[in-house]
Amino acid sequence: MSYYTEDFLSQRREQWLRAISQVQAQVDDTWYDGEIQTKEIDGTNIVIIAVFSSLDEVAGTISASRIIDNRGAVAAEQSENISKAVGQGAMIKIVLPIVEDET
Repeated sequence: MSYYTEDFLSQRREQWLRAISQVQAQVDDTWYDGEIQTKEIDGTNIVIIAVFSSLDEVAGTISASRIIDNRGAVAAEQSENISKAVGQGAMIKIVLPIVEDET
């Protein structure tokens, strides 16, 4: 049985959604800012799609992505292994499930 009500969790998802301000991708030792195209709640997930136009003329491997909150702090980060060539676009879709773990 769940401890939190669905209404409470729904409100927390909305709160987290509002707190997300930026998505970044790392190539080599440099972090590049993405342009958030969509940021929405889909069921129990926050779904973010970001496009990285600044990487269009960069060849390399995207080794990590991260989410920055309104305070400028890293809210979430994960390793990636995405190879791209010069002239190839880069788009990252991030799905963040916000659910109660019923273990």
